Amino acid sequence: MARPKPWMYGEKKALVENYNKLTIKELMVMFPNRSAESINNKIKRLKKDGVILEGKDEVAVARAYRQRTDKGSE
Repeated sequence: MARPKPWMYGEKKALVENYNKLTIKELMVMFPNRSAESINNKIKRLKKDGVILEGKDEVAVARAYRQRTDKGSE
């Protein structure tokens, strides 16, 4: 198995700045070379390290829910 590509400083900074207002699908567009799993794992590590302290805002949560429920209509 190939070793995962390390996250660059700019990528981590952008993830921290945009985590609370973007959905995972939107973050995948922002980071086209990262999978949803990779993004989620990085978010978990940043939360554990105390770098990400806030949760998602209500608008992003609603959008994520719509994206999941609209999956069948794509």
